[in-house]
Amino acid sequence: MSEQVKVEIDGAVATVTVDNPPVNAMSDAVLEGLRAAAEAISADRAVRSVVLTGAGERAFIAGADLGEIAEHLGRPEGMRAHVEATAPMFEAWAQMPQPLVAAVQAHAVGGGLELALLCDLIVVAPNVKLGLPEVTLGLIPGAGGTQRLPRRVSSGTAAEMLLLGRLLDAEEALEAGLVNEVADESRCLERATALAARLSALPALAVQAAKRAMRGAMTDGAGIGAREVAGCGLALERQLFLSVAASSDALEGARAFLERRAPKFEHR
Repeated sequence: MSEQVKVEIDGAVATVTVDNPPVNAMSDAVLEGLRAAAEAISADRAVRSVVLTGAGERAFIAGADLGEIAEHLGRPEGMRAHVEATAPMFEAWAQMPQPLVAAVQAHAVGGGLELALLCDLIVVAPNVKLGLPEVTLGLIPGAGGTQRLPRRVSSGTAAEMLLLGRLLDAEEALEAGLVNEVADESRCLERATALAARLSALPALAVQAAKRAMRGAMTDGAGIGAREVAGCGLALERQLFLSVAASSDALEGARAFLERRAPKFEHR
């Protein structure tokens, strides 16, 4: 997609790598490259899972350059322009139908963790730190961190990370449920790719419907009470269940189970 954002497709798995030394900062070129990659992959039905990673050993993907942010502080129009430039990329990744796996090979702090939180599964290297320490700079996360983090970890852990700026190491993040796996640094991308391959082998309609159902209440239930949110989520689940149940893969899965053989899914 660009020099800083590279997309490789192997079978049904797309790997998106941010390579913007020294810390993979979200420059304008990176933002545009990530947005374009997300939109292109979303439209590619042959891609059934996605791995997101960063190059190098210093950072997974760094957030905005602090020097640039400092220039906008005290200038509402400048900060608004920054948010408006960042939001389309995050929205494009949030709307991707395919399951996403993050391979976090180095520290994910601030905007980098907010991007990782868009992924359905997260694999990290043992030496990484993860956190949203914006409050220690007099700011708060502005790309979904305050909303997505509390849905991934306990309210107490989220409060420590958001209100105190606490960073978690890899094992703490695993125990908190923030990440799914800790893999040796040299195998972080390999393990994430293996998970993506497993996802791509499953019937795509069912996997994507399950992802949409899991995330539906968060997006569709904004501004209403907990009972109404649950009702929205259940209604969406029923709708998606009926849609998937009418698919060829659902019929093939049932027949294969009854005939005691491996299913041959066609992802339709």
